[in-house]
Amino acid sequence: MEVKVVERGGESLTLELKGVNLSLANALRRHAINEVPVMAVEEVLVMENSSVVSNEVLVHRISLIPFVTDLDNYRLPEECDCNNRLGCERCVVRFSLKAAAADEVVTVYSRDMVRESGTEVVRPYSGDVPIVKLAPGQAIELELYVRLGKGSRHAKWQPGIATVYEAGPGSRRLYVESFGFLPPERIIVEAAKAIERELGGLEAAMGEAMRGG
Repeated sequence: MEVKVVERGGESLTLELKGVNLSLANALRRHAINEVPVMAVEEVLVMENSSVVSNEVLVHRISLIPFVTDLDNYRLPEECDCNNRLGCERCVVRFSLKAAAADEVVTVYSRDMVRESGTEVVRPYSGDVPIVKLAPGQAIELELYVRLGKGSRHAKWQPGIATVYEAGPGSRRLYVESFGFLPPERIIVEAAKAIERELGGLEAAMGEAMRGG
């Protein structure tokens, strides 16, 4: 197998893969989209919302904001042993969002989220995402719980897009573009790790089956 960086720019990366069959290249593409954990708002506690936007729409907008992900210090909720519905310092980062309009219309942005716990790495990828406009006299107050998740569960946890295409005899190219959760290089590495874990699990299961047989 030979891997070569063809192009790197911004949040995208193109690799040339030689000696890799199509099925493996496609597995890498699918795992990059669906099996790499990234962070998004999973749960919202609405304490006040007098805006014209309903709670459901407001929560949906917030949940789609990409968060820069800290994979080294957090784990998936289902893999955490805290047994706490709200999570712990190993599986959740808590933010608050509080804003009010006095005499003029106020636009609330993703940069207005305030981290209440967790590492400084975890933050909205862009602070310029508009969330809601408040007319004079309106206010919102929310508590946000940011957790790791996978794209196989919900699209808000898809770290980016990935495609595979032919680049000549015995050569294929893998294009990955990140939505901002993780650098594209990290997405590819984590996708490869996910494949390796699955193969290891299959090997262990086969060994157990054979011993039982």
